[in-house]
Amino acid sequence: MKHTAIGLALAALAAIPGAASAQTDTQDQVSEATHLSDEKLSEIQHFLDAAVEENRTGAAIAMIAQGGEIRWIGTAGELRPGEPMRGDAIVPLASIGKMFTASAAMILYERGQIDLDDPVSKYIPEFADLRIEASDAAGTASSTPIQGEVTIRHLLTHTGGLHVSGNDYWPVFFGHVGQTTTTQFARALAAMPMQSQPGARYDYGNTGGHYEVLGAVIEQASGQTLEQFLDENLFGPLGMEDSYFYLPDEKLARRPVLYPVSNGEIVAEQAMTQPYPRSTYFFGGGGVESTAADLNRFATMLHGRGALGETRILQAETVQLMMQDHLGSLSTLGDGWSWGFGGAVRYTNASHGTGVPEQYGWSGGGYARLWIDPRRDLTAYVAFPLVAPGNPQLLEEFSQLVYSQAPSE
Repeated sequence: MKHTAIGLALAALAAIPGAASAQTDTQDQVSEATHLSDEKLSEIQHFLDAAVEENRTGAAIAMIAQGGEIRWIGTAGELRPGEPMRGDAIVPLASIGKMFTASAAMILYERGQIDLDDPVSKYIPEFADLRIEASDAAGTASSTPIQGEVTIRHLLTHTGGLHVSGNDYWPVFFGHVGQTTTTQFARALAAMPMQSQPGARYDYGNTGGHYEVLGAVIEQASGQTLEQFLDENLFGPLGMEDSYFYLPDEKLARRPVLYPVSNGEIVAEQAMTQPYPRSTYFFGGGGVESTAADLNRFATMLHGRGALGETRILQAETVQLMMQDHLGSLSTLGDGWSWGFGGAVRYTNASHGTGVPEQYGWSGGGYARLWIDPRRDLTAYVAFPLVAPGNPQLLEEFSQLVYSQAPSE
């Protein structure tokens, strides 16, 4: 399969107006950003080509940006049989979309329309009087009320104790996705027994279901659908013109097919398109599709501590709050990782959770990853359009390759 590399010539087209003015005290706290050479970017391109040639994926796209400017976009493989992958492909992001949902919640927080310690029942009454059900060794069932209430902060940190994992979660999930509404799914989760006390443990679950409930809270608090709110308050102001929950017909040709993986290899003849038709359900946990260029605009806003040029989305203090460690000892992510709001955070300083993070971002469905690195003024994105769970090892290899080329100073 042929590959395409869009090199430094793209920079003139993809530069973010006003990005230089977005440099703030975040950058003042760190060394001068490490600059990835053209030769080292070529090595990353070689990695994408090899992944296709070795039949580990049917296609790939990656982006590296520094200083708000796209340095490089590389592609490999086929968008669909007979068509080369393209740099403006609109790729399903899956759980990366939690970064957008968290940003929406923080916009409402700044406006005073929600508070992080508000009980979810304030917006969705079914979340009052939740209970934990359990069975002892003899099979005797018991039901006890929870202590306190599930709050918006719990939703943001996956610590609400909701029933978001296990085999009995899936029928509820698929019974609503694409068929009802975001809020109806949240009500269905409220009807399920709790898995733990609120705030007692971190449980991302099967799909990150706490963020589905967060999406419903955003709808109730704003009076808009999650789609409308993101369009008007995030995607529109940032000029993210190719970011959607459901692609319009005229852009469907830019969506790659999704390749299933069997025994570590792709099965091209079983490739499928994105499975969910348009409905009134909007995934708070990750239903957005987007492009590398749009993701760079969003990431540049975060690098700019809430501002993209003259457009301010969030206050600097709010972005800092999103990138803090909100789990502490509850984190089970390992290797220095914890959870902020919308994505995982990693710190290198001993205090773990203060100052400027090493990385902030998240992966989606096992086949895509976006992160920003404020210390190096770096944004990195990669996607392998695979059917979930995809091939998470490819994501790890990409991340390791980026950092082998950009050591910390």
